[in-house]
Amino acid sequence: MSQPDLSKGQQLEEMLHKASEQDSRLTSLNGSTQDAAKPDATSVTAIPNPSRVQRDPAYARQREEALRATGEILHQRCISKLERLEKQLDILRLEEARLQSDYQKIQSSRDVYPEALPEVTKLKVRQMVQDSIRDYGIVIPRLQQELHDTQAELASEKKLLSELNEIKRALQARREGLALSIESSSSQESSQGRQKMLEARLQVQELMRELTGFLSRHYPAIQPDDDNPATFELKHVLEDIMNLSVSRPSDPYVVLVPGEYYPPHIEQLINAGIAVRHPRDAQRLRLVDFYS
Repeated sequence: MSQPDLSKGQQLEEMLHKASEQDSRLTSLNGSTQDAAKPDATSVTAIPNPSRVQRDPAYARQREEALRATGEILHQRCISKLERLEKQLDILRLEEARLQSDYQKIQSSRDVYPEALPEVTKLKVRQMVQDSIRDYGIVIPRLQQELHDTQAELASEKKLLSELNEIKRALQARREGLALSIESSSSQESSQGRQKMLEARLQVQELMRELTGFLSRHYPAIQPDDDNPATFELKHVLEDIMNLSVSRPSDPYVVLVPGEYYPPHIEQLINAGIAVRHPRDAQRLRLVDFYS
């Protein structure tokens, strides 16, 4: 475990050495740049355009400042990278020391506790297998009993489900029979009701015909004034109060407009107990409520 860490430390040291070489090359480059700025005969070949540098000192200063700035930036980068690598190297050295200590502890413990003999290992494995067999022998009967109980419970539940299905079918059949009987009875009752209503209507019509014939025979039309051709019949008054008692039971009164009804007919109906006047208005007449 320590050999790979040592190789990493060597790699870091090589990287630091290369960074220092780059720093020295940058320093020599800055020195050569400053020497190239001097207008002597030896530096003419290093300048790509010596005629312009000789003619334009400002251009030479500008190139010198640019190269100096570039060198400073590269120098700062190398320094920061070197510091970062030194920190990483310190961390790796500490990790190497810790791993070396752990490795020594493991080696010392291996010396203290010797390896078990093959026969002892076989005996331990055999004992473990026997213990497992004994445990399985205890658990399997319990599982078989639980399986038997579960199967019995399942059979009981299936039987109960079958009985419930039979009860459900019987209830559904009974419900359908009740629905049919109710429908038939309701249709029978409705037909009976319609028959009774028809019979009652026929009876009412027969009674009205008999009443109209009776009134026409015994109470014919009266013309009280020979100069006035208007006639009055008792059956008209009786029809009006009877119709209002059915169509408007909340207010069954007929307004007795003068000239439309014959006063003796009104008095005759009142005296016979067939009609009554309004308790607060004598000009209103209604049929007596025979069912109250």
